[in-house]
Amino acid sequence: MSNADLSQEQVRKMADLVGIPIDDSELPEVANRFASLMQELDRLRDLDLEGIEPVAIFPDADAG
Repeated sequence: MSNADLSQEQVRKMADLVGIPIDDSELPEVANRFASLMQELDRLRDLDLEGIEPVAIFPDADAG
């Protein structure tokens, strides 16, 4: 199953698990946007990241 195959009910369950309330009238749009986001994230798998060093986005507060 690809991320685009997630049903509205599956998106509802995920939202419930993390405590995000979604109105029934908004569920189709939320599910559609989530599927689109997951498709974009899947594209990252195609990138050649060998040799790329990780960068700290949120450096430790103590390091200043």
